[in-house]
Amino acid sequence: MSQKNLSSVATDVMATYGVTATNVINTYRVGGERIAGFVDQRFAAAVNRGAAAPRKDLRSNLIDSQQRVSGFYVKGVCFGTDRAENVVGVAVDLATKGVSLVATNADRIDRASKLNALAKLNRVAMPVADLVIKAAEHIEEGRSELVKRISGKAMPAKALATRKLKASTAKATATRKRVTKAATRKAESIVNETAAETSKVARRVNRTTRTTGKQLLTAVADTATETSNAARRVARKAKATAEAV
Repeated sequence: MSQKNLSSVATDVMATYGVTATNVINTYRVGGERIAGFVDQRFAAAVNRGAAAPRKDLRSNLIDSQQRVSGFYVKGVCFGTDRAENVVGVAVDLATKGVSLVATNADRIDRASKLNALAKLNRVAMPVADLVIKAAEHIEEGRSELVKRISGKAMPAKALATRKLKASTAKATATRKRVTKAATRKAESIVNETAAETSKVARRVNRTTRTTGKQLLTAVADTATETSNAARRVARKAKATAEAV
């Protein structure tokens, strides 16, 4: 098997566990919805039971109030499960991206080193990878059956979980790419600003250096002139003294 196939197996395992996690979330969702419906039915039956039941308008108000409470509960369950599905999508997206990067880098290093280590790794790892993916598929099938039992009706649990996982993963991928592009643009902006500021500092240093050099040359020239004038004065005095003697 090639490194590409081995990485594909790893990706399939992560996708299978993602489907399993989504099925667990769906179990919680459909279970919460069924519990809310059961409570509504039992409450309505209790209100309408017996000769001592409240009058019709009061019964209607009580049942409506209970259904509103159940509706809030169901909305909370749906909101929580939607967020959980998004988290699963982010995890699958990052894990898949990580496997792809590792596989690409490993293949590049193996070609550069000419050690042919990936072929040996594949011969060792593929049997274990086959067992892992079979175990993951078995767990996923069990979760799909659990969703069907809790929902109380025949439903394509695996297909539903797969669609939800693909949707949440695609959303996570788009978000990751958008964040990466924004971070890249920010980094480029910082680099450009730093380069511009460095260039300004270099120009200021260059101007300061030129000014200081000019001042130094002027000072040296002035000192040389003053020294020459002093030497001439000393020479004249020496000459005058000699003539006087």
